Amino acid sequence: MSVAVGLLSCLWVLGFLRLQVFGTEGALPPDSRIPTVPPGASIVDEGMECASGGCWRRITVQPAAGQTPEDLAHDMGLTEEQSLSPTLFDPGSVYVGARAKEGKLIINVGYL
Repeated sequence: MSVAVGLLSCLWVLGFLRLQVFGTEGALPPDSRIPTVPPGASIVDEGMECASGGCWRRITVQPAAGQTPEDLAHDMGLTEEQSLSPTLFDPGSVYVGARAKEGKLIINVGYL
């Protein structure tokens, strides 16, 4: 059991070091790092975008009927850009940001 825990710990550290040393060019955070969409709202588009700083997930969310994108962002805790610390299953720091566009909420999730 202790060998398995030691091996898993080494793999996590190696994953963390890989992200720190080699950067995150082309890497995307796992689905578990994407904010949960509340009931009534729905994901209408999901994709990946890349630029010179790396790649990120772009999620377009349609707010519930009668809800503005700004209200949805508030409900999801996305009124300001966030920096999420590494987790047990994802050793990279992640940013999450959102903006309203054409009645929808655009959420960007990528590694720092």
